[in-house]
Amino acid sequence: MKRFGQHYRQEIKEDLNNLKFTGNEKKFALDLLSDIDDQIGSINSEIEYDTRPKKQTGKRLAISQLIDNKDRTKFTALANKIIDDHPQLSRGQVSGSRKEKDYAIDFDDLEKTIYVNVRPTGKRSAAGDDPNELMTAALCIFPKQHKITNSDEMDALIELVRGQLKKVKGYKQGQVDSLSGDYPNLCQAVSAANSIIAAGYGGADTVYLTGQAWDDDVKQFQRTKYGMKDFNSSDFIIKKGNKYLGVSLKKKKRLTEEDPTLINKTFSGLLNGSSDLKKVRENIEKDAGNFYVHVIKLAARVKALSPELMKDLKKDKPSNKNWKQYIQRVPNDIINRVLKGKRTLFRIMAKTILDNGDLIANQLVQLIFKADLKELKKFDFDFTLVTGIGDYGPSKGVVVEKGEYKDIDSVTSKLDDLFTQGKPKMIFTPGAKQAFEAGATAANLKFDLMIGKITVCNITLRYKGDFRSAPNFNAKMTNEFKNLYKG
Repeated sequence: MKRFGQHYRQEIKEDLNNLKFTGNEKKFALDLLSDIDDQIGSINSEIEYDTRPKKQTGKRLAISQLIDNKDRTKFTALANKIIDDHPQLSRGQVSGSRKEKDYAIDFDDLEKTIYVNVRPTGKRSAAGDDPNELMTAALCIFPKQHKITNSDEMDALIELVRGQLKKVKGYKQGQVDSLSGDYPNLCQAVSAANSIIAAGYGGADTVYLTGQAWDDDVKQFQRTKYGMKDFNSSDFIIKKGNKYLGVSLKKKKRLTEEDPTLINKTFSGLLNGSSDLKKVRENIEKDAGNFYVHVIKLAARVKALSPELMKDLKKDKPSNKNWKQYIQRVPNDIINRVLKGKRTLFRIMAKTILDNGDLIANQLVQLIFKADLKELKKFDFDFTLVTGIGDYGPSKGVVVEKGEYKDIDSVTSKLDDLFTQGKPKMIFTPGAKQAFEAGATAANLKFDLMIGKITVCNITLRYKGDFRSAPNFNAKMTNEFKNLYKG
């Protein structure tokens, strides 16, 4: 029996599709940014043509990208790296005050610069930046676990965190400004940090946050694999002596609360890799084109489109090649209604997923559990998934539960055990109503990712607001799989 790392190690071409400008600036820009978004699998975003006054100019093609505020600088840094690595792209000019958040792209065959204004979704802490990663990282500098029982003790601990900032690299001033009084985040940070300290990584020499950029001291641990520029999804890296620990950090309020998603990646982005996966991707893209042409024509028949859009459709009829420039102008209620109907694209996608279940399941297992990062152990680098669990409120007081800590050795060991029982596979979640079934209330598909007889992840495939891009896979680890650790 092959071990997990051997079974799935394969070389994947890490590059955007061959870029070709055919004359439609808007379509080219949106397609290009969708491809970049696909390569950044850990951060959710929504891309749209920027219609705000004066944003479009003779030299600039403006695109708006909505991202959770705490992830904006991280996404921009990853996007810039993709641009730098691509032979046909170069960075466009961004003003000094926006360099950390916005990015711009120049392409030889395009006269205009594609300027991407990265805007917050509105979910933000009072001071603008989520301090949870900074709190957790700084707390790992202390050798012993932390105990807090009231607001006075939390205020004192926050001041201790401030005193350790000289040993933390890569933080933003906004994160520092957000420290004071953010008790819920502190409770979650204490939970996470205590689990890391218990694993032997307390008393860290230095901690490196990776959100803005990877410090030169840890840059050697960055990895691009399986179409993901951020395959090493460490939010921060602990250095203790000659050893390093990469921490992928999640948080939730209660142990019983639903887990944060482990992956948020588009269907087409998932299908990067072998020639077999490429064929599946091409077929899906063709099916998507046919479906959305049908949606556009249906919306036109029921007179749900604006007069301006109707004029554009008469000039250039919707087709498999141009549908993306029209679909975001179709009312969402029309699209969602058809997505839950008999002719839904989800029916075709479901068949494609099940027909290619082995290929897709294998890819999902690698992208979710990051087992290939075990290769970095020869460089004294370890990796762990950590979830801090805690909350605070005037009535409930301080709540700090035991954090969940899953190191790469434990993950791969449990996966190896499961592989003796059978190969990964995808099945419909038993009892779940699928988008193409009568009575469906949501436009999504639900699958169970299984290895042998164990369901390791619950998978949801749904759109995240941009119908030009493929729908997203969201994955959450099951209690059934997590209980294997307890056993």
